[in-house]
Amino acid sequence: MRQIIKTERKQEVLSLVTGLGYSTVPVWYNGTFTDLKMDLIVPKHREDHAACPAVVWLCGGAYRVVNHSIWMPEFVRLARAGFVVASVEYRTSSEARFPAPLIDVKAAIRYLKAHAKDFCIDPEKIFIMGESAGGSLASLAGVTGGIEEFEQGEYLEQDSRVAGIVDFYGVVEMTKRGDDSSKSLPANDDVPYFTTEEYLGVGYSDETAEKASAISYVSKNTPPTMILHGGADVVVPIIQSELFYKKLTECGVYTEFYVIEGALHGDDLFYQDEVMDKVLAFLKKHC
Repeated sequence: MRQIIKTERKQEVLSLVTGLGYSTVPVWYNGTFTDLKMDLIVPKHREDHAACPAVVWLCGGAYRVVNHSIWMPEFVRLARAGFVVASVEYRTSSEARFPAPLIDVKAAIRYLKAHAKDFCIDPEKIFIMGESAGGSLASLAGVTGGIEEFEQGEYLEQDSRVAGIVDFYGVVEMTKRGDDSSKSLPANDDVPYFTTEEYLGVGYSDETAEKASAISYVSKNTPPTMILHGGADVVVPIIQSELFYKKLTECGVYTEFYVIEGALHGDDLFYQDEVMDKVLAFLKKHC
């Protein structure tokens, strides 16, 4: 069968940029180096393209493993809605302890700001988003804009401030501040206690735990924040997100908090239209 189809360009064509190195960091007991990578979904035709808002995504993995490419198919929807999406690799606890992964995430944000024109990014409209350990790091990166201690590496003429935070069931409170409800360490077989020691160091101090807790940095200057948590999560207790929401609202920060009924940790329910519609609406609201 031969047929002529008449059509017109109704949607932008997208490109996937994979394995883009954004920072060189020490690994293996500081004896060697590796290049950290990111994948991006960007407009195919970038010359003279209008600047787009962007989302930096951080995959989870109990601070022990990370695959920065795994969720890219789910974020084509955000790209179709006009966002550049960058999924970022960071060092895990087998390579370096905190604050190394936070330093990596901030380096990625600075890299994107320094190359904003190359990728059609509006540097004032970069959002940070992540799940589980990635949600913990996304929250930390979002609340620590302007804190020089965590700004290390390349492109230091840029800053790592973001326009908003989206936290999918991250650990945001690692200290033990009194009553049992605020004792934050996940305590079940899915997240063994030693993952936290691998991340913060064996016998880590209260000071280190506080530095690694996003809740410690919340202020009236914290960017708008969205929190999502599964109602049936037995890995990261929902008290984590409840404490975060409480602190944010007390400081007058615009915050949306959604509990996904029946959702387990890392559940597919988080990526359904009803949830992702809320995420997209939040991002658009604060562009």
